[in-house]
Amino acid sequence: MEENSKISLDNDISKLIKDFNKTFEKKETDIIIEKRARICSNLAVLYWKKENLEDSKKFFLEAIQEYDKLKDEFKLASTKGALGSLYIQKGKFELAKIYTEEAYEYWTNSMHLNERLACLQNLAIINLRLNEEVKASDYVLEAMKMAMQLQDEDLFAQSIHILLNYYENKKRYDMLLELKIKALEFWTQLNLEERQFKTLIDLGVLSQVLEGFDDAIKYFKKAFNIGYNSSNIEKMYLAEGFLAESFLNKKDIEKAKYTYLQAFKLAVFLNLDGKHQNDVNLMRIALLSLGFTTETLIKEAEDALKEAKEEKK
Repeated sequence: MEENSKISLDNDISKLIKDFNKTFEKKETDIIIEKRARICSNLAVLYWKKENLEDSKKFFLEAIQEYDKLKDEFKLASTKGALGSLYIQKGKFELAKIYTEEAYEYWTNSMHLNERLACLQNLAIINLRLNEEVKASDYVLEAMKMAMQLQDEDLFAQSIHILLNYYENKKRYDMLLELKIKALEFWTQLNLEERQFKTLIDLGVLSQVLEGFDDAIKYFKKAFNIGYNSSNIEKMYLAEGFLAESFLNKKDIEKAKYTYLQAFKLAVFLNLDGKHQNDVNLMRIALLSLGFTTETLIKEAEDALKEAKEEKK
């Protein structure tokens, strides 16, 4: 299948090269120039698919030259943006910056918001690689704002993850926390419970890393409520386990014991299908370390199992 794809690419390239050469045999009119530019753009994309980045670059530059003759600002911006992305892949960030900034200048004065947002994302990536963290942050925040205006959760997630990945690699947990709070605001605005839940768990974990245990408890409780309101036992169990850990870190042993016990019962409930035995074992170990006896846990497990079976009826 892969070999057939390569053959198809080679055939397409061969045909376009012939068409490209023929354009020089005719009088150079705007129609011929536009045709040549379009062929160059297509060749650049095909060579990129073949991972032949040098030939891809060559034809992008040729396309820019042809579109420049036509003063076609839209096509110039599109091609420069693509060339900027190619230079990012090649690791040529100074050149990537030049072409992406030129493309962005056009998109800022147009209604093509997706193209503008793509340039903002690329400019953020470029500036991070050039150690321009402040500029990169500005570009990401602008991209996030645009994604919020478009009410586009995927574009928002793509934008914010540029900085999230950067700060995670740098272990900048304070900045990660700030970004996650912004993300939670957006997911809440769009009523996206799955993303809200995950972000609340992330916020709780980050708060624990920063020793903000009260904040961690607050976030885990909110995550638990999402699971409870949607009758999602797995979410409830996950949040309850993290919540118990937060109480333990805070040295609130009684609340930790109570919460671990609730998590244990939820794990038993989940294990009706036999796929969550490890979770049951983990909670049992945690409870034994907190002073519960084996006999007590057997009784609690039996009660939880009985309740779970009744719920399933």
